[in-house]
Amino acid sequence: VVAWHGNYLPFKYDLHKFCAVNSVTYDHPDPSIYTVLTAKGGDEEGTALADFVIFPPRIMATDENTFRPPWFHRNVMTEFMGLIYGEYDAKKRETGGGGFVPGGASLHSIMTPHGPDAQSYYANVKKDCKTPTRFEGGLAFMFESSAMCKVSKYALECEQREEGYADCWDDLVCTFPNSHAP
Repeated sequence: VVAWHGNYLPFKYDLHKFCAVNSVTYDHPDPSIYTVLTAKGGDEEGTALADFVIFPPRIMATDENTFRPPWFHRNVMTEFMGLIYGEYDAKKRETGGGGFVPGGASLHSIMTPHGPDAQSYYANVKKDCKTPTRFEGGLAFMFESSAMCKVSKYALECEQREEGYADCWDDLVCTFPNSHAP
């Protein structure tokens, strides 16, 4: 990572030295615990213009009946996420494509619902949560911004674009009683 502070010269930071502050009282805390750099200046007090976040190797939640990958959620900030190497715990690669690949990225605009794919969800709800789990499978990053990001025409027409991105949730079964699911 190269960063600037005011008019000073850029500096490099080895992401492998970053120590994530974690909590074992609740499952998968807010990504702000993984913030490396923050650019102040959002429209609302206490909201950053941009945060640079990494998801390094770490101990996952250890409470019983917890859900270790990121849960299904919507944000008041835009999330641009990428995978530097390895795998991401909430988007597993299947043979033949899909998943989150190193060098790939995803963009979830403000209030866009997202979360783990069906395969990752079902694998994790079956896991025993009585002992700590160390995730060492990869290194992911995220830029989180209070600004709305515009996707370029090039990105929308790029041949590497995953057009069936939302298909990863098709196999999820609605578990809420009296829901209006189709």
